[in-house]
Amino acid sequence: MYLAIITLIAWSVMILFIIVPKWLTLTEMVFLYFIIGIVTVTLFTVLDMNLHWVPVTRNVEKSLALDICRFIIIPLLVIIAAGMLNAPLRFRWRLTMGSIIMVLLMANDWIMQRFRLIFFHHWNFLYSFLMYGVFIVVLAFIARWFIRLERGGLKQS
Repeated sequence: MYLAIITLIAWSVMILFIIVPKWLTLTEMVFLYFIIGIVTVTLFTVLDMNLHWVPVTRNVEKSLALDICRFIIIPLLVIIAAGMLNAPLRFRWRLTMGSIIMVLLMANDWIMQRFRLIFFHHWNFLYSFLMYGVFIVVLAFIARWFIRLERGGLKQS
């Protein structure tokens, strides 16, 4: 049951990723995907194994659903948000689209909490907002750095 619902959400996020216009090249998106993967796996492992703040489920089906969240849903939403923050749009539109992505990520955390995929004892929307807000802004700066690096913007004269 949990796996089917999370898979449906993952398919919806993949369709959203396809539909949304992209201002990043394929190389930039792959680079960001691997950075997001490294950071999320490290962050969730530290929070679960080392600090015991956000323990995860030990059930096989729920664990697979959590992996789908970590490797498909969260990275694709963060790539969309980083692309929006680096888009040649007005600040108001970039902020609006980034806020929509933040709401989707917070809803994803709420769903993981309700399905008991993670056990965050004192979870609230503020913690989720702060975590994903910092994560998206840092990734947007990394994306901007990589864009300049890839397009030759950091050459010494």
